Amino acid sequence: MPDARATRRVTTGTDDRGHAIVVREEWLDGDPRARVLWGADAPPVLRADGVPPVREGWWPPPGGIRVSLCQRRPEADHEKAAESVQAWPDIHDDAGFHASSSIDVVVMLSGTVTLELDDGIIVTLNEGDSLVQNGTRHRWRNRSDTVATMAVIVVGAEGFR
Repeated sequence: MPDARATRRVTTGTDDRGHAIVVREEWLDGDPRARVLWGADAPPVLRADGVPPVREGWWPPPGGIRVSLCQRRPEADHEKAAESVQAWPDIHDDAGFHASSSIDVVVMLSGTVTLELDDGIIVTLNEGDSLVQNGTRHRWRNRSDTVATMAVIVVGAEGFR
């Protein structure tokens, strides 16, 4: 039985006749705050075996992609919220701001988060909202009292960082 925090991934492919089939069904464990669901390190190629064409890691190289689920805990839960920032100490500054050479597409699945940009710009994202983040410096905050869940697609880009 998988951990209650695990995410089920079903992957389709084709059999030797070219018919669509389920080729993999698995439970992904690990940190539910940021779980990569799929990825590629180069332009994707359709695969019949369902094996993700990805090396480890959250950030794809230019042309690569990561598809993930991310959770942000309420800031009132200071210790666990701080762990979210510490998950990527190499890219976050002390205040949690960061930027990457990527285009990030975010879809809010549940909850509310604020996106903070330079010069005090704040954007509130609610369930159903989407965001395209073009490599700009930002940080995430959850000032609500519930966990927020986001689907995130990160596409590696030639940077201007």
